Amino acid sequence: MHTTTDAGVPELLANLNVATIVLIATALTFLRMVLLSLKASPTPGKPAETHPSARPVAEILESLIIAGVLVFLIIRPFFVQAFYIPSESMEPTLLGHDPGHNIVTNIDHTDTVHDHIFVNKLVYRLGNPQHGDIIVFKAPKEADGEDRNLGQPQKENILIKRCMGIPGDTIWIHDGAVHRKSSGDKDFTKLVEPYLDPKLPLDNPQRQDAMFGVSEPLVLGPDQYFVMGDNRNDSNDSRFWGTVERKRIIGKASIIFFPFNRIRIIH
Repeated sequence: MHTTTDAGVPELLANLNVATIVLIATALTFLRMVLLSLKASPTPGKPAETHPSARPVAEILESLIIAGVLVFLIIRPFFVQAFYIPSESMEPTLLGHDPGHNIVTNIDHTDTVHDHIFVNKLVYRLGNPQHGDIIVFKAPKEADGEDRNLGQPQKENILIKRCMGIPGDTIWIHDGAVHRKSSGDKDFTKLVEPYLDPKLPLDNPQRQDAMFGVSEPLVLGPDQYFVMGDNRNDSNDSRFWGTVERKRIIGKASIIFFPFNRIRIIH
């Protein structure tokens, strides 16, 4: 399963829900009040002051409370969120591999690289995904093949893929390439995709369970998006479980911020 997960310090922080954030902020506020109530030894003729050791700690807690509320209750829900790439489904654009041999793509990796990215949420509050955007979304349960194969309840995992088709498009994948016909076009156009790895053949046989846009053209309805991984031979995407609804799209992958030698704008 090519699941994209939140990245934090560690990932647990990024997954904190609103109730937990409010609880932590309340506890820190109470602790700050306790520290401010600690008084230094009284001086004759002067009012008691906060203990000098307690005041700087209280100020640090105040900064943490403000920063936490700003990041977790304002920035993360509405503007920007961090994620990390755990799999190879978007390589070579976004790296997510460990040392070893990938039997699907027949590639050996000698290092460990998992890109950490910032996802812009605001951009899709102001507009809609466009062709070529790399988007993060909550996939339908049907996309969770790993749990299905294990006989466990399927989950709505967070995935990252490239947007290949938008509402009104017709998608047809054949002869090792993606062909697209936009609304109003008479003929299909074979897409030129420079972001694909030239070492991987594009004419590999499709998996037998590829049902959407493969055996016949697929017309996308309103609010339907067709997504695919850049690593076509090792990607669980719309070919196998269908389209993504607009309401499921979280944001657009914008920047790789870690590892430092891979910092760049994502295209």
